[in-house]
Amino acid sequence: MLNADDRCPDRAGPAANRGCPEIKAESRQRLVEATRSIGFERNQATLLPSSYPTLDALAELLKEYPDYSLSIAGHTDSQGPAAFNLRLSRERAAAARRYLLDRGLPESRVEWLGYGISHPLATNATEEGRAQNRRVEFDMFLTGDPNAAQVKYGPEPTVPKTSAPTKKKVVKKKVKSKASLRKKVTSTRARKGSKTLRRTQPSATRKR
Repeated sequence: MLNADDRCPDRAGPAANRGCPEIKAESRQRLVEATRSIGFERNQATLLPSSYPTLDALAELLKEYPDYSLSIAGHTDSQGPAAFNLRLSRERAAAARRYLLDRGLPESRVEWLGYGISHPLATNATEEGRAQNRRVEFDMFLTGDPNAAQVKYGPEPTVPKTSAPTKKKVVKKKVKSKASLRKKVTSTRARKGSKTLRRTQPSATRKR
């Protein structure tokens, strides 16, 4: 294939694949096995050391296919809040990506997304099923084509926004000072005393 549609002019490949070499079946199988082999600390995005050999092998695989990019998609089980799981799935995919970038892969060739609980492989009612759903998937796609995970699962979900609780307006009552209260009591007593004097004072009699 020698024309403007050839994405890989320096390498042989079928026209159906834009003139680029196709991914071998054994390479695709390595991607599937990588998904099963990657593990993290519970409820964290910290890679387990047992994941390192698998990621090292993925980095070498990507170097064999320079015309391809890698899609990393994180998924979780349904335990816990959906928003937490969505963030966790993204962070785990990002952790795997960082490891691969540290192995020399260019940033532009490694994309990551998180889907949280939205695409389980098995039931979440059993521990075995939940273990299958907690995963990070790896897929290769021709650079410049749509992300493989988005083709498979659609757009990445968005984290729901939680509105801040409205604060009730507190009306503060004015507290009168002790001096003010004493002044009021003294004034009241003075008025009462004045009235008493007026009632008890004898009326003046005229001289005849």
